[in-house]
Amino acid sequence: MKKLIVLLAAGVGACSSSEVPPPAPPPPPPPPDNRLLDVPSPDWRDQVIYFVFTDRFANGDPNNDDQGQGEFDASDFRRYSGGDLQGVIDRLDYIQGMGVTAVWITPPVANQWWDPRAQFGGFHGYWARDLTAVDEHQGTLETYKNLSDALHRRGMYLIQDIVPNHLGNFFSWDGAYDPGNPATNFVLNEASVPTSKPAQAPFSSNDARDPDQRAAAIYHFTPQIVDFTDPLQEKTWAISDLDDLNTENPVVIEALKKAYGYWIDEVGVDGVRIDTVKFVAPEFWPQFLHDSGDVPGLERVARATGREGFLTFGEVFETSQPYGDEGEQKIRAYLGSESAPSLDSGLAFPLYDTLKRVLGEGRPTAELADRLQKMVDPTLVPRPYLTPTFLDNHDVQRFLSVASPQALSHGLTLLFTLPGLPVVYQGTEQNFTEPRASMFAAGWGSGGVDHFDTTAPTYLQVKALAALRAAEPALRHGTLRVVRSSPDAGVLAYLREEGSSRLLVILNSAPVRVLVGQLDLDLAPGTVLEPALGSGDEWVADDQGLLLKELDANSIAVYRITERTQTPTPMVIQIQVDSPLEGQTFTGPIGIRGRAVGLANVSMVFDDRISMTIRVPVRPDGTFTTTVALDRYEYGESDHTITFYSRNDGVVSVRSSFRVDRVFDGQTIPVPDVLGDDVGPNGQYRYPTDATFSDQMDVENLTILAGGSTLILRLQMAEITKVWAPANGFDHVSFNLYFDLPSSTGLSVLPKIDATAPGDFAWDYTHFVFGFGQALHSKDGATATEMGMPVPGAPKIKVDAALRQIELTYDGANFGVADWGGVRLYLTTWDFDGLDARYRDLSEAGGQWVMGGAPAGSPKIMDDVGPVLIPPG
Repeated sequence: MKKLIVLLAAGVGACSSSEVPPPAPPPPPPPPDNRLLDVPSPDWRDQVIYFVFTDRFANGDPNNDDQGQGEFDASDFRRYSGGDLQGVIDRLDYIQGMGVTAVWITPPVANQWWDPRAQFGGFHGYWARDLTAVDEHQGTLETYKNLSDALHRRGMYLIQDIVPNHLGNFFSWDGAYDPGNPATNFVLNEASVPTSKPAQAPFSSNDARDPDQRAAAIYHFTPQIVDFTDPLQEKTWAISDLDDLNTENPVVIEALKKAYGYWIDEVGVDGVRIDTVKFVAPEFWPQFLHDSGDVPGLERVARATGREGFLTFGEVFETSQPYGDEGEQKIRAYLGSESAPSLDSGLAFPLYDTLKRVLGEGRPTAELADRLQKMVDPTLVPRPYLTPTFLDNHDVQRFLSVASPQALSHGLTLLFTLPGLPVVYQGTEQNFTEPRASMFAAGWGSGGVDHFDTTAPTYLQVKALAALRAAEPALRHGTLRVVRSSPDAGVLAYLREEGSSRLLVILNSAPVRVLVGQLDLDLAPGTVLEPALGSGDEWVADDQGLLLKELDANSIAVYRITERTQTPTPMVIQIQVDSPLEGQTFTGPIGIRGRAVGLANVSMVFDDRISMTIRVPVRPDGTFTTTVALDRYEYGESDHTITFYSRNDGVVSVRSSFRVDRVFDGQTIPVPDVLGDDVGPNGQYRYPTDATFSDQMDVENLTILAGGSTLILRLQMAEITKVWAPANGFDHVSFNLYFDLPSSTGLSVLPKIDATAPGDFAWDYTHFVFGFGQALHSKDGATATEMGMPVPGAPKIKVDAALRQIELTYDGANFGVADWGGVRLYLTTWDFDGLDARYRDLSEAGGQWVMGGAPAGSPKIMDDVGPVLIPPG
């Protein structure tokens, strides 16, 4: 089908009769005629994807770095750094050395280099000005073909990021928007670099003041979204002022099919990742991907090049609340069906968010177990084995900025042993904490050194995991069965099975040793399990085919279920619980009775934690009784387990799960704050000028509820908004909460916000939370620029927008606190830019997305409360 796609390029490169065109440059040497551009599609279920942010990956051709229009500055995170397609080619040994089989690159198309209105650059590739040309900073069409050829000759595949929803920011409105007359207050972004409008027809018809261009309706001619929960705005308004294409217009649909089909036909792209899918109506995608008309959809173009399994996966940035499925439901709307195909899959954002919460925040593994069940539910995820899974990407905080290196290691093991296509974002394998830092020494955020260390521990872990996945069919397309989870941080165990390939993955996310008893894997008695990853002892099933194990704190293991057996030791002693605990809700003391004939005592294990045990004596007749007081549990409703265990005899009771509902009976401490004092330390701070900001950073008052090891902070806010549909229920504000423990020497520096604590306050732990995430850090390793050591134990968040309340519930066990009396706390507000994963900038002048009223380097504190001492109870 080569060259059968006609590109829309009318008007590009034309000059007036009074202009004399410059001399033509000498023609480039003829390209090789034997490049391997078209190859059959692989079984995508078997692939491992490496995501390259091209500008920040590797600089293979310094000659294209600076195009001379102020857009290049490797010291400025907003501008181009110099990475290019040749750099990707040069580093393919490094990429393939991890066991990666496919490379996904950010959009290579010609971009808007600098947006003077946003004061930001298009180095990332998502602000197109010409969908049919390679950006000058990335290289040339020939370079791109060379990358395709180099990948295919290695048996690897090329995935291109594409953006049918919008182009760059070439127009806007200065003043009120009139939907009846979009020409009112309409302005073109005349100072845009390198062009003031798209260079490609029909997208160059972008002036709403021109009746003909307005009638052509290439764009929706709408302002930026201010309410992401409004379906009309979501589908037809602009994201962050990026010009929203009218994807209902047949002319636009045809132009997009031609433009993106070109890269398949000309370069040999093997699959596409599709940006901002949810901002386009679901009806568009079947036409764009599967249309068989005169201008075929992308899948049809690919089939004509021999690609029968062209991969299409989309970004639907939606997560789900614990035990909910709203994220999966949103993604499902874009996946079509066998009879009406659309996208193959959507990036697994609900799984990403749950992994971050469970591994980084210490949330219950039961939340992850539930997410995994939904992941393989065909009514929610029809093609789970084609679903790209990830821990990091370019639009979110790095996993390592909110979780420990150990948690990252666990996350990668889960990623490679769960259903789906594992995606490793550049830098994860080198333990990056900054989402858009460069891999090469001269690029932004690199620290002046290259980061292509093939001996780095995480690089080697990815390599080992990729090899295990390649060797075990069960990990690529086998069934998933969750066999154990915990109502707290702790155990998660699941089986992957396909034929003779059977593996058990077992995680302990708790910071203490845990008990795993009576794990039923449908094993024959005496079945031997051998370590499938790393070294370790073999495990042997008991005479009932069950496993009884203790797991080390913060550990994970992958075991292969063999066909070998050993003669198991007969189990002659049993522990039986007679009281009805399973599924019950207790509001008072829990009385328990049971039997353990032949034992002198048993250990009562709470929530699987070996360190949380009470020795219970057994009477001569083999019976035992005990009572559990509710003061060991947190306030409110919470789920728990109890197991009775004799380590010396290797016996365990059935694990009982139940719920506790404890009424708060601690102290309540009101802490008033002045309404309207969200003006910074100098009284002159201003919010960004974007219309979505108002008073979200103003704390009206704080109520502290403290009792035993439970601390509840109830923030009364001047305003709560959900403009960006945030997962945590609020946006346009971030909170830093600092805890000063009485028995410890803390720090006064407040990391990353250019401030120090007031008076003699010295913090030991800090909790950061914004609309899309949270993290708890200890003071260890903290500096003015580093948050400290990530630790589990981030609080539960409850938001009531109608009452303007945000409630945070902390468990003192995560702070080493049995009673909060004597602890001091201090709270500050600011805003956090989730896309760039950084606190919002501050300047005297301010701007659309910049705080104003003080020079850069001034404290990033809009409002604060405290320090406040919690008196002894």
